[in-house]
Amino acid sequence: MNRYDFNAVVLDTYRHLDQYVNNFKKIESVKSDLLWGNQQKIENPWLSVIIPTYNRTGLLKEAIDSVLSQKSVDFMWEVIVIDNTPLDEDGSTPALRIIEKQNDSRILYFHNEENIGSGYNWNRGVEKARGTWVSFLHDDDILYPDALRNIRRILMQRKNSSKPVGYLQARVDEFTDGEKAIRKPCNQRKYILELTRLGTLITYYTRTGTPTCGTTILKQAFLNCGGINYDFGPTADAVLGYQIMRDYTVIMSDCTFGGYRWGANESLRIETAKKLIYADHLLAEYCYKLTVFSKIWGSVFEKAQLDMNLRVKMRSLEKNGIYVDKKELMDPTFSYKTLFFCDKIYWICSRSYRVFCCIKAIVKGFFCR
Repeated sequence: MNRYDFNAVVLDTYRHLDQYVNNFKKIESVKSDLLWGNQQKIENPWLSVIIPTYNRTGLLKEAIDSVLSQKSVDFMWEVIVIDNTPLDEDGSTPALRIIEKQNDSRILYFHNEENIGSGYNWNRGVEKARGTWVSFLHDDDILYPDALRNIRRILMQRKNSSKPVGYLQARVDEFTDGEKAIRKPCNQRKYILELTRLGTLITYYTRTGTPTCGTTILKQAFLNCGGINYDFGPTADAVLGYQIMRDYTVIMSDCTFGGYRWGANESLRIETAKKLIYADHLLAEYCYKLTVFSKIWGSVFEKAQLDMNLRVKMRSLEKNGIYVDKKELMDPTFSYKTLFFCDKIYWICSRSYRVFCCIKAIVKGFFCR
């Protein structure tokens, strides 16, 4: 097994989900060289935008340009490109050549001497970041011009929360390779939604998905969790959000920060979908055992939630033209059979909870103005 494999799912890791693991230690032997940029040019940045990359060209340029073209803000920020691509015979990479042409002092380019995988490259980016906050962007996605302004606005609005904000999940617009990421009209919401562990139990999802398009995390909160742990498999990013929820406030933005390219990618493979279903359920099983209420909830609705997740994954595959029989995705070790009324009751409960959270967020937003 590749020691940097981000698709492995280690069962025992889920059983000790809240136990601290230093995931930075897993890559400490790999050196990352600063091949472009001067850290003295920008002192004490408030925010670091991290772009991990591997063998990307034109789309990477679009991603970097979308950050460099941000509207002016009242804080210092930096861009960190962290590259897994092997150096060529000229001692360069496609990403380095792009950055050299852009010649912007806000960019720092680090090259990993060994490919540490797309997963652990996020951790290395955080290690190199100097900002109080770290904001993530995939190398094929883009930020909208006012993304950094909105990040600052939301975090300042919530700085006096009862628990400090540790995680800001970005809303995104999805687009494919054949489309342009164009901001949809009326994308501004009237509320900032709070994401909690209770919500994860009720709805089955943390809603802290793939960190990109301006998803922003307090660096200290990221470090306190030991970084992203890919022993959790393809659900590792969702688990990170869940871990941060224990000690910090986790929120979802009230507007879209950028465009997410959802074309043919790793998550749209049948084998990856199977692993996602398995990993999602392991996270749910951990949630079920925490309190008396969660144990009762799990005993009643576990199979209904599992079946719901199965259907969601099928729709995601179908969206990309991949049609699969339900039985192909079902894990043989799980029982999906549930009573009809449990499905209906669960649907009513989960929808009612979501409506309650939205109303609560609207009221809270009104008084926070």
